[in-house]
Amino acid sequence: MKKLFTIIFASLMLMSCQTKEDKVQDFVKMYNNSSSMMVNQMIKSTKASAANSDQVNIDVNTNYQSDNLESELVGKSLPEIIAQAIKSEKIGKELFESGVKFNLKVYSSDSKIIVDKTIDKNNLTQSVDYKAITQGEKPDSDQLNQLLQTFNKNLPIVDQTTGTKIVSITADKDKNLIYTNEVPDSYAKMLNVEGADKVMKAEMIKMPQIQQIFKQTAILGVNNIKYIYKDTQGKVIKEIVITESDLK
Repeated sequence: MKKLFTIIFASLMLMSCQTKEDKVQDFVKMYNNSSSMMVNQMIKSTKASAANSDQVNIDVNTNYQSDNLESELVGKSLPEIIAQAIKSEKIGKELFESGVKFNLKVYSSDSKIIVDKTIDKNNLTQSVDYKAITQGEKPDSDQLNQLLQTFNKNLPIVDQTTGTKIVSITADKDKNLIYTNEVPDSYAKMLNVEGADKVMKAEMIKMPQIQQIFKQTAILGVNNIKYIYKDTQGKVIKEIVITESDLK
């Protein structure tokens, strides 16, 4: 028994003597060992490196072009998503609390920087349990909306080709993802034409972005995607619902 206590106390001493630099190195090793798990339709690759005991560099290579609507939304939202993911790990939380800064650079598919931001404990806001989600726990609609706040606070954004403005992204009680859009008057007239919604839905189903949304949100338990189109006065013109079965 005495020998057992000696081993336990020795282990505790080793843990308590771990420096901030050791923790930074441990985080970098953990991040890089699990980086393949982060690869999806959005992220091509990611890597962490230790700048010093007070700073960690994180590079993320994406599949988005630098000059489109998706890269703008991702660029504005990804820093907070990554910050919350880091915080959900015990060692990441400890580094934030000890003042370590994470220098995040996100690159487009054409190697242009679309995000260059430093994340620290002073710009952490919401708290989402990303670790529980990655372990298979599906968030309820309230938690899903909390997660979507990361995107909503960076809205509205405008599609320059059509003038359509994404106003909000929310989830209803049935965990359907709802995109609310405001369209210019010229586009509103087109949407009012009988059968326009069927034509739009047929075209949207062919878009790879729609398939990506379903794949990326499957882990969150999202069911369907609903697009609500409103005119500049807030009147609903059309609603288009896309289900996963529509894509088959």
